[in-house]
Amino acid sequence: MIADDVQDLLDSLATAVGRGMAVDDPEGRVVAHSVHHGEVDQVRAQAILSRSVPAEVGAWQEAHGVATTSEPVRVPANPALGMAARLCVPLLHHNRRVGSLWVIEGEGPLTSEQEARTVRDAAAIAALLDDGGSSHALRRLLGGEITTGRAAGVLGEGPLRLLAVRGDQAGLGEAVGDELARMRRPPAFTVLDRHAVLLLGGGEDARALGELLAARAAGHAGVSALHPGLESIRRAHREAAAAARAAAAEPALGPVARWPELGVYRLLAEPGPETGRPGPLGPLREHPALAVTLETYLDHGGDAQETARLLHLHRTSLYYRLARIEELTGRSLKDGSHRLELHLALKLARWNAV
Repeated sequence: MIADDVQDLLDSLATAVGRGMAVDDPEGRVVAHSVHHGEVDQVRAQAILSRSVPAEVGAWQEAHGVATTSEPVRVPANPALGMAARLCVPLLHHNRRVGSLWVIEGEGPLTSEQEARTVRDAAAIAALLDDGGSSHALRRLLGGEITTGRAAGVLGEGPLRLLAVRGDQAGLGEAVGDELARMRRPPAFTVLDRHAVLLLGGGEDARALGELLAARAAGHAGVSALHPGLESIRRAHREAAAAARAAAAEPALGPVARWPELGVYRLLAEPGPETGRPGPLGPLREHPALAVTLETYLDHGGDAQETARLLHLHRTSLYYRLARIEELTGRSLKDGSHRLELHLALKLARWNAV
């Protein structure tokens, strides 16, 4: 197990340099500590017992840059806190912060050779933590257990998409995990609500990966829209899960469905008001006459003659309006699924207005 590997590596390093050590996660909680070597201070003893660092100790450490550093940094002693001098080595893997390695130096700093060994082993510890830590962080973030600020240290920042794979829940995690194990840099993933959920960067080929995993899991996959960062990851999760469900319900969408292309299934997944989101009718908000024309046309089964009569329009004027509607909405009125999406959106707008 990853936890056992981290503990073994930490104990080996502590023995080699003769100092007590601990590994914290990005939230400052102790996830591993070595046997005692050298000086043991009050803060170390308390941290081991409570598996956490007191707030005033965390503030002292952060005041010396430990939360943002990418290089080892020394934190001076603070007798008032019962804290000896420490060396903090950030645990970074693929530029993601997965925790910190703490070495109690006391009055005798590590030699250059000991520090080099510590930095080298810290990189190995970071790799071990990231293999299991990033997926754990993803699950806790989606479940609302940690903040985006805390999760960013492990999961990284920047544009993202979520990929949801829907399949037989009994073997879903194993099937996806086995496939990801073949990748050199697998993404973080977790299993939630009948889906394996993967965190992808903005530049990754989500469709290709989705097709591969859907085939492996004998299921379907969905891809969220592109989001700017972790702040909207829960929305991305809803989008990806809805897209996977739509792919399972509608074979025409293929084994992998993308949220922006769901059409009527997007409306079914989110039937509430389109506040803050354009939706299929967004471009018609400034053209009420076109919205009335569209609804009348669809209400009468696409009968152009009857629509023109009811609206007191010349047939040529009606065709111009219909062409303009297609241009603004990006939907074709000759496509049955597009017509259904627009018609449902019109009725939902009426429903939500009362």
